[in-house]
Parts: sequence; C-alpha cells; structure tokens
Amino acid sequence: MHPGYLYLKKALAKKTLWLACGLVLLSMLACRSCSIPPIPAATPSPQPTVGVDELRFKDPEAGQQFRSLNACIQDFVDETWRTSYHLSANYYQLRWCRGEGASPDCQTLDPTSDRRDQHIIELFTKFYQDFPEVIGLGIRAHWVPETTGWKAWFGFFGAGGSEGGEGWGVKFSEYSTSTGRPEVIVELGDEYSYKIIETYIKFSTDLPTREDLALHLAGPEAMRDRGQAQIRILSQLVETEISTHQVMACDWDPYQGGGIPPMCTPRPMDPAEEATELARAEAYFADQDQLLRDHYQDMYAAWMKAFPLDQCWPK
Repeated sequence: MHPGYLYLKKALAKKTLWLACGLVLLSMLACRSCSIPPIPAATPSPQPTVGVDELRFKDPEAGQQFRSLNACIQDFVDETWRTSYHLSANYYQLRWCRGEGASPDCQTLDPTSDRRDQHIIELFTKFYQDFPEVIGLGIRAHWVPETTGWKAWFGFFGAGGSEGGEGWGVKFSEYSTSTGRPEVIVELGDEYSYKIIETYIKFSTDLPTREDLALHLAGPEAMRDRGQAQIRILSQLVETEISTHQVMACDWDPYQGGGIPPMCTPRPMDPAEEATELARAEAYFADQDQLLRDHYQDMYAAWMKAFPLDQCWPK
C-alpha cells in the first residue's frame, strides 16, 4: 500500500473524529436538560467452576493419570504454596507456586522466568465445545534456585488415546551469578534441533515418547548417557548436512524499519561459510557433551526439584 495513501487515510480519520466530538459537544450545549444514557459495561461470561472429578476425559487412561498427578501434587505441596485455577482459551489449568520470584498468578512468562527463587507446577488438559469433556493431559514445572546453580524447566503433553501428539522436554540453565540470565543451557527431550542461519536441522527420538522419557528418569547416569547419545546423533546429522551442501546461506534484503525482519534470499553456502559453520557446530556439541559429563548430577537433582517425577510419574 502506498505510504501517501496511509497518511491521507489517517488524516481523514483524525478529522472525522474531531467533527464527531464537536457535534456531540454542540448537542450537549443545545439541550442541557437532555442526558445521554451511559453505555452499559460488558458483563464477562461466567467461567464454570468444575472440579477435577467432574472432568470427562475422552481417553479414560489420560483421565486416570491426570487425577493421579493432581492427587500426588496435592500431597507434595503445603500451606506455603499458592494455588490457582484457570480456564484459559480452551485449556483447563491447575497451578501451584511458591517463592519470592513466582508471579501472583503462578504463570511462567519469559520476562520473569529467570527471577530467582520460584517454583511453579502446572497441570492442564484441553477442551473444545463440550466442556467439561476434555482431551489429553499436560504438565509443566519450573524451578529456579535462590541465587546460583542449575534451574530446570520440564514439560510433557500427551493427547491420549488415538489422538497421538505426545512430546516432552527438559531444559537446564546454569546461573553463575545471583541475578541475570543463565550463561549455559542444555536441552533434552524427544526432539533435538540445531539452527544454521535460517535452516533448522532436527530429528526425533527412535522410541515412543514415554519410553524415551523413562530412560532419562532411570537415574542421573541414565539421563547423561541417553542425552549424550542423542547429542552425538544430532552432531553427526549437522555435519553431514553441511558437508553435503544441504544448508543454505542468506542474502538479506535491506532493512525497511518497523521491526519487520528483512527477507532472506537463499543461496548455496560457499566453502569458507561451510568451514565456519562446521567449526561452530563442532564446538557447540563438544560443549554440550562436556556440560552433561560434568554436571549431570546437579541437573538431575534440579529436575526432580522442579517436579517430583520419582514420586508422581507412573512407572
């Protein structure tokens, strides 16, 4: 759209607004005895309060696990925890949180995710038009130390039954100072990815989601060994993609402002770019492997602090 057209459109809109305001003022002055009835405030739709036992799960097994997790969490938390219930979009959510850094509504948001001293657990399921009929179960847990050390974020979602779509992941971040963002991050899960310019190279686990998660939960050493094996697979895949010239570089269009990223025109990488990306990938994966090798026990301990999988997760 031509910039001049936008400017003219805005100017006309502003002029129309001033004319409308003037007409309203004149009519009020002309008839002081007249009163304009106030516009009634919109009444928010009431949110139905439904207990966990009243939810009707499409998949009975998912419902049984949801209620089992809820009961285990209720036993795990005490009076120092805050509890909240939400119907958000089409999700039924139960949240528990404590700590100075946790938000009042127990949400995990990116701007507040690195506040020290917070522990958040969220249990959720999804509904469509026939609430309280729901489908699947999900859980998220977020634990941040009071000062320095490893934090852990864990997430799992299972649709249940024939719906498929299960997935899980755990993200470890290390704080070397009492404030600020983490310096190093290690992520494990059922999918691994690595980004080169605008290309994502990824692969998924060769096991069913719950079996893969169970391997990681067998203990700190098992988590370390499985994580290192998966990181090596991704490392080899990235090396192959670069060496066989499958990864594209970008020629960027000029930045036009407005916060909109410039367009990328893909092109083959030249030999120097490929050598640079190979060296960068090699250093990254070596660092990830070393972090797991050196800190797997602290990482696993942080994971269990985030959510007591050793107590609550079905074997």
